[in-house]
Amino acid sequence: MQATAATVLLVLGGTAGCGSVRGGATGAQASAPEAVVSQAGATAAVGRYDEENNRVNGALDSTGLPGIETEPLLSADVAWMRISKELNQSVAPISDQGITIHATAGSAYPRWFLAVSSRAQGGMPFPGPTYRVFVQAGPGAPYLAAYSLTASGPVPKIAVDGAGTATAVTSPDGLLITPGSLATEILAHYQQNLVGKDRFSSSAPLDDNLSNGFAAGTKALSGRGTTLSRVLTRTFHETYALRTEDGGVLVFTADVVTDTLTPVRADGTVSLGPRSSDAAQLGKPGGATANRFTISRLQTFLTYVPTAASGSKAQVIGYNEVPTAVS
Repeated sequence: MQATAATVLLVLGGTAGCGSVRGGATGAQASAPEAVVSQAGATAAVGRYDEENNRVNGALDSTGLPGIETEPLLSADVAWMRISKELNQSVAPISDQGITIHATAGSAYPRWFLAVSSRAQGGMPFPGPTYRVFVQAGPGAPYLAAYSLTASGPVPKIAVDGAGTATAVTSPDGLLITPGSLATEILAHYQQNLVGKDRFSSSAPLDDNLSNGFAAGTKALSGRGTTLSRVLTRTFHETYALRTEDGGVLVFTADVVTDTLTPVRADGTVSLGPRSSDAAQLGKPGGATANRFTISRLQTFLTYVPTAASGSKAQVIGYNEVPTAVS
């Protein structure tokens, strides 16, 4: 399934952990390290995923997802499939063209590679290239899709060695922002309207979708007598980063934020809009009203993080969001 980016709000995760960066080799070596998978092997893994993904989507059968996906994409697509079923929406087939494989190196597991492609769904092209991380948990295990994000705007070039192998980054040393801090800084950026005041440059995913969407949604809810409180409740350890040619990284991260909707008046109620994703996830696609709702949202990000010495700012390149639990 393809989790599509949601503008935050709202038609209607306790303490955040620190994500570690997964990878193999950390830098140049005297001899070129061997890629964890051949180009042919990686291409076959992508093809297998695409075929099975379309089959699962066509049947709206989420029981088939664990065989082709892992976290955090698995949780995102289980949620999207439930929403699609509740709204009686079919999922059009997805096709790939121009697949480029960036295989990492190293002997440790999990092993992983990045696939970049032009995708279309139901004949409609995605607005930019899609970046997908595929992960192998152990010897002989299949490669499972862990992240899938469509880029918005230019993406820095990935650094490769003479054999075409990419460098998986395992240490945050020298980076402007550590991957484990991205969730906190992104949330602060759009909650506190820090455009031009923090370590992020302007981008459509961060500012148009998140910052503007959050502000507009909060205002709209307030006009309906509803107060929104959002906190970061979880960051995923399944984080992956690749070195870029300028010494920075492209990093894939995920987090869960929890929204609490409460009425302004003590005797008031709050509502989830008919046919909204939130109402569908609750199992009430026609809408719902209560004195309180709690909504967990899984967010995934593709972010470029430069080195601290570069003088450049970080940029969110891709973003997806889906409600995974509503109560």
